[in-house]
Amino acid sequence: METYVLGDIHGAFRALEQVLERSPFRPGIDRLIHLGDVADGWPETPQCVERLLGIPDSIWLQGNHDQWATEWLATLPPLRQVDKAWYTQGGKATYDAYQQKSVSYIQQHLQDFFSKQIPYFEDEIGNLYVHAGYDPTVPIAEQDPDLLIWMRTLWQYGLEASAYNECFIGHTPTLPESEVPLQRANVWNLDQGAAFSGRLSMMNVRTKEFVQSDIVQELYPGVQGR
Repeated sequence: METYVLGDIHGAFRALEQVLERSPFRPGIDRLIHLGDVADGWPETPQCVERLLGIPDSIWLQGNHDQWATEWLATLPPLRQVDKAWYTQGGKATYDAYQQKSVSYIQQHLQDFFSKQIPYFEDEIGNLYVHAGYDPTVPIAEQDPDLLIWMRTLWQYGLEASAYNECFIGHTPTLPESEVPLQRANVWNLDQGAAFSGRLSMMNVRTKEFVQSDIVQELYPGVQGR
């Protein structure tokens, strides 16, 4: 079994399909860890959720945009409580997409996907997977889950994930510094700006071989992402 990590999708179903097709990932044999932010930006968050639900042995981390989307979806019916910050930072695309779905469809996604997202994952070889980062001076189990989906200091200051072999994150786009997965200390960043003008990345944890989608803007001509 190999383990693959997948960066921030942000509703880009076409990009998700590309990386799954281009990767040697074997559904049902290999493990897929999504680093969070399936939602917001591009118009196909429901399709992304459906695709991830169909992949066995998947682990889904919660991103800050997923938290926003979950809070809104949980208000149904009638889906009327909208966080303005979320709506203006990519949430409108998710809002519009789910408004077209039935109540039972939304409830299924809440129950089967969004409620199953976790704040972090530690694998059997000492690696950590977390959406945004963490404070390496404090055991991760003692930290506020909200910090794990928001804080950028681990990446911004090039800190080492001292309790782990390696750490894999998303959340902070590597653009314009790097268009490909980037390492600082023992931390790998898999957010290559798919929400904006970049690409979606998927990496083999062991070999560090990766595939990327086309530029996501080119996959959605005439559509504005985040």
